[in-house]
Amino acid sequence: MNIDNKSSIEDIKEKLDCIYKTTDIIHVSVNQKRKKINAVEAKITGLYTNFITVTGNVNGYIEDFTITYIDIMLGNTNIIELN
Repeated sequence: MNIDNKSSIEDIKEKLDCIYKTTDIIHVSVNQKRKKINAVEAKITGLYTNFITVTGNVNGYIEDFTITYIDIMLGNTNIIELN
């Protein structure tokens, strides 16, 4: 299941809720100026009104970070469910 910038915020929330309830493991790619992450395995640690929180191993370090639904819609962050 891909979550891309063609989805509405409500669609994104529903898909993430489904992922969170079933596996809670995702791949995250972030393409922002200060942070670039490519297909890092991460665990969803919380779902909130405007964002989700995840924990992942980024370049050998465990990092906690937030992902806003707007960033997903704009394509700054991509999330792909692991099989």
